[in-house]
Amino acid sequence: MSGNQATTGFPAHSPILEGENLEVDPPRRLVQSFRALWSDDVKREGTSRVTWEIEQIADSCRLTAIHDQLRDEANPELYGGWPMVLSGLKTLLETGETLTTPGSLRYAPEQT
Repeated sequence: MSGNQATTGFPAHSPILEGENLEVDPPRRLVQSFRALWSDDVKREGTSRVTWEIEQIADSCRLTAIHDQLRDEANPELYGGWPMVLSGLKTLLETGETLTTPGSLRYAPEQT
């Protein structure tokens, strides 16, 4: 396998999704379109929406991620990865480091 390909066979530097900001209301809300690109199956699902809501609670905050506008019986790949995404975000915000569990490195460049 070449050094520019992840262990899944997906090119490491290829985009895995595309979208745009639909609504930006800092620091409370961000709404984005979401179109997965990592396989032909998920590409056929089309565009959905992700809403990030941030609510201050005392000296902390609550982040709610809402992924909607999916068709009934949508490919589970579109929503099954959110726990890993949120874990990675939490790790980055708390430590400044990238989460290094195997699932989080799925699309990372292969280490030599």
